[in-house]
Amino acid sequence: MRRSPVLGSALLLLSLAVGCGDRDAAPRTPTAGTSGAGWVRLPDPPLSGRVGATLVPLDADRVLVLGGWEWLCPPGADCSYPDTPQLRDGAVVDLRSGEWTAVPDAPIGLFHAPAVVSDGSVLVLGARTWRDDPELLVLDVDAGRWERRAAPRGVCSRLVPTPTGLVATCGTDENGESPDRAYDLATDTWTELPDDPLPPVFDRFAVLDGKRLLVLGSLISEVGDDDARTGKVVAALDLATGRWERLPDAPGDGYQAWGVGDEVWVNPHFGPEGGGVLSLDTGRWRPLPDLPADPDLPEHMQGDLAGVVGDGTARYEYDHGWVRDTVADAWVEVPGRGSTAYDVGVVAAGEALVVFGGQDWGVPERDAASSGEGELVAETWVWRPSR
Repeated sequence: MRRSPVLGSALLLLSLAVGCGDRDAAPRTPTAGTSGAGWVRLPDPPLSGRVGATLVPLDADRVLVLGGWEWLCPPGADCSYPDTPQLRDGAVVDLRSGEWTAVPDAPIGLFHAPAVVSDGSVLVLGARTWRDDPELLVLDVDAGRWERRAAPRGVCSRLVPTPTGLVATCGTDENGESPDRAYDLATDTWTELPDDPLPPVFDRFAVLDGKRLLVLGSLISEVGDDDARTGKVVAALDLATGRWERLPDAPGDGYQAWGVGDEVWVNPHFGPEGGGVLSLDTGRWRPLPDLPADPDLPEHMQGDLAGVVGDGTARYEYDHGWVRDTVADAWVEVPGRGSTAYDVGVVAAGEALVVFGGQDWGVPERDAASSGEGELVAETWVWRPSR
């Protein structure tokens, strides 16, 4: 169990509200670039091709692309990280016009660095190298100014934005348990959260619901335990009082947990069974709608959702596949772009799916052997659900 002190005064003053973006803004179709299969390619950025860039939606129309690495590794290969430095440059793209605006270089190079937006600032958890302890970087996009803030040693890297900062949550208990922490941007303080009441879990995700932080995790079973139980367990922390409450377990196994509107969707991930939808209003679960079958995929890959779309908001995990449109109450397929690029960056901006970068070896990612030489990609693509 996570051992941590009682919430301090900084956390007791934390007053949170659901941040779902501008739900009243109508989606706009980008006017720049070329389109095909529902995708629109934006003009090329002032950035080189790369993998591992951080994509941050500043609002429904702007995305920040930051850092990354000039690293090539063929599909199916086991590659060491290069000796070249991680990239520090970045730029903001306007999804309506396709225009790019450079931002100042980050103080350190960044690679797959988690980031959130809080109170108009971009908070990035980065490190000089993958061996170093992370530090918190704060970017004021309008002022074009970076600040370096301290981060606790061993701070967890799954970030949930709050109106006053962020919550850094841990993704697994498999290597021992570490405390979740809340960060307050104005006071530059970190506060450990109380230990959750869940047994040891992995695939641990957190969703903010007003003043509550919901934590969902998959149970860890001992090898050879005939009585082992599986499933997705849930608890909610009242961030004002520091009290936890166990919520009903999900109706089946699952992987990612996505908060969209007043619901949490759990991706079944391995096979069409499992997953579920939690109503944040009633605290009750319902099964996922029947999933479309994909004849091109093996059974163990059926049911791995690409994301969920709500009213003015979305969560995307992959750049193609099935997503649930909760407004149309229908499954929508995000088609492939006709590209063999993989290792791409994916993010949601409003309802838009934005894809950037990656590497291309001329063969699909699932193929173990590559042909020719790989190249780094600097393309930016946008897809939106049509209603």
